[in-house]
Amino acid sequence: MDNAREVITYDYKTITVKRQMETMAADAYENLGWEFIGSSLAGGSIFNVNLSFKRDRKIADKQKLLKLQERIDNTLQHAEALLGKKRTAGMIPALTVGIAGALIFGGGMSMVLTLIETVGFVIGGVALGIAGLGVALLAWPIYKKVRKTTLAKIEPILEDEFNRLADICEEARV
Repeated sequence: MDNAREVITYDYKTITVKRQMETMAADAYENLGWEFIGSSLAGGSIFNVNLSFKRDRKIADKQKLLKLQERIDNTLQHAEALLGKKRTAGMIPALTVGIAGALIFGGGMSMVLTLIETVGFVIGGVALGIAGLGVALLAWPIYKKVRKTTLAKIEPILEDEFNRLADICEEARV
């Protein structure tokens, strides 16, 4: 009876991804022959996680799998960027309009408070304050419109990236 065991050596890899991409990245890497061994927060960040994997060093078609892994990494990075754009869609124009409205409102209130003895400035300050409120209230419809048009552009591209990732994983499994 032979008590000798077969020795298996492993390659180890740790990748950092956005938390929302954690399961997708783990699934993709498992299709490349990597075995998921754990995850942890990346460098104290609450938005990123480190995923750790191991794989048999003697896996067949290692060069092919390395090329597919590079394609998967690029696809995951592009999908992460698109998800980031999706999350922040419409914020910049809405914040810009909202801040401008707040500044106009503040200017009107300053006119009222500093020049309260002059009725013309009080009336002008109140009018300016109301105009500032009107401008600030435009931020919400601007946000909704810009977000809707941006998402209409991003969603098909994001779906293409997910399909590309699925195709690469399928190719790795063959």
